[in-house]
Amino acid sequence: MFGGGDVPTFGLWYDFRQRRPFGQDYRSFYAECLEEIQEGEGLGYEAVWLSEHHFVDDGYLPSPLVVAAAIAARTSSLKIGTNVLLLPMHHPLRVAEDAAVVDLISGGRFVLGVGLGYVQHEFEVLGFERRYRPSLLEEGVRVIRQAWETGRIGFEGRRWRFEDLPFEPRPGRKIPVYFGGYSEPAVDRAARMADGFLVGGRKRPEEVRGWLLGGLKRHGRDAASFPFIVSTTVYVGEDAGRAWEEVAPCIAYQATRYAEWGTDRGRPRPEPIRPEDLPRGRYFVGTPEEVARRLVELHRRAPYDHLCFWARLPGLTHEQALRNMRLFASEVAPRVREALSG
Repeated sequence: MFGGGDVPTFGLWYDFRQRRPFGQDYRSFYAECLEEIQEGEGLGYEAVWLSEHHFVDDGYLPSPLVVAAAIAARTSSLKIGTNVLLLPMHHPLRVAEDAAVVDLISGGRFVLGVGLGYVQHEFEVLGFERRYRPSLLEEGVRVIRQAWETGRIGFEGRRWRFEDLPFEPRPGRKIPVYFGGYSEPAVDRAARMADGFLVGGRKRPEEVRGWLLGGLKRHGRDAASFPFIVSTTVYVGEDAGRAWEEVAPCIAYQATRYAEWGTDRGRPRPEPIRPEDLPRGRYFVGTPEEVARRLVELHRRAPYDHLCFWARLPGLTHEQALRNMRLFASEVAPRVREALSG
């Protein structure tokens, strides 16, 4: 669904959350985000990706498949994916049903990206054992694929057992299932089971790609037909200093919340991350020329088939998000494609 050439495509990444204190009601905030996504399709972005978390005070998107269906109804060519849906916290047959419906509504534009999850309270509240994450993920994917492919749900495994009943509606095609992760075991699992891989900003993409290529070789998979998707932070401005001043508080807030959620109950709470504490070189922030040059360099180190970035970081305004999207589409993406096609 992605890849197949030397020139990458680009996409938008959304979590539909606001930085506290909230600046607007959620109805208008969702309307703005959906408007941005529709404009993104017109600007030539290849895909939109949706992330997931639960029971947090900034409204992080808890229902990515619901939003995926809304996007499918508002667009005609944009690919729609989860990056990622936390499969060990879901009943796999409900995921199979909802994903099939999204794919049917979209006309075959959906990608199911899944990951393990890690937040203690999410697993506890939703009633799943966090220690069983790997087996829940692997069995869940097998359940989903069997339902889609055979139209039957009979299954017996370590975590799930189902009577052999019919499954409909089926998507009518093989929906790609991508895996996300950061560790070597996660990458090896993807090389063994997935149709593509989603890597975020916690690891150097070139390191992860090296693990992936090794895993694909071990498992007899073709690397040329296995999409490698990089997910990151991009913010473009005509003045690099001003762009950093606008976006750094948003990045710091996001990093702080992820650190908090990754800290189990009873452990010391991490200190808030300040903008001045951020490793600035990890983020693609600057002028169009600077960002394009760095994306070309990244592609030469870790050839990615597709790159998506946070389109509405918590704290950005609608106008700032649109300006970034437009400037990237008009000034950055053409530079990257020209440099790499040459």
